[in-house]
Amino acid sequence: MVRDEAARLVERLAGSVPVEVADPGAKSSDYGAEQRWRVESLARLRAALDTEELVAEAAAQQTESAAAESVWLGASLADLSAVTGRTRQAARKRWPELGSIHRRRKWLGDHVEDITYMAELLASRAEELAPGWGRGTFLKHVRLLREGLDRCAEDFAEDATPSGDPAGRWRALDELVNTTMRRIIETAGGPTTPEAGFALHGATGVLGYYDHATAADRDS
Repeated sequence: MVRDEAARLVERLAGSVPVEVADPGAKSSDYGAEQRWRVESLARLRAALDTEELVAEAAAQQTESAAAESVWLGASLADLSAVTGRTRQAARKRWPELGSIHRRRKWLGDHVEDITYMAELLASRAEELAPGWGRGTFLKHVRLLREGLDRCAEDFAEDATPSGDPAGRWRALDELVNTTMRRIIETAGGPTTPEAGFALHGATGVLGYYDHATAADRDS
């Protein structure tokens, strides 16, 4: 049934593709309007070939997206191997970015509380870390940090309900560390209080730990 539905979908898609082909001309064996019918059939062939390429590309993108989502949700390459019937090496070769996702997801899963604690401390001392030059850019990153913390509190609450994108909370947490926190550290000025210095030092340590644990040369 699914195969039949897919075939009908492809047929409809092919019918919507505007295609023109050259008329190869009349054949000595033509009978009636066969020359016209032949051109129309060749046009359908060209449309079907174009559609086949588009469908294959869309299916590959969907498969890649599903594989990445599974890893963000904690699946290992061995889990993917069990589903695909291929080796872990084959999965790694087909989707080379999965190793990076696996390392990030594993580290994030073990450090949710550490990340939120240091991010909250960093946000609370933002005024004491604001630079004299580039203050606006720095405070923009701080705003994004606070928004990310608000989302994190909702996403990882005990009574949190799954959304339409259950892996989204891990992507958001990864962005909180790898992008937002990193940019704050890079644009911060000199701490004006010991507490601000401690917050900046702690956040830098968390980011360094993240970079070490997710480095590409580590076993995935």
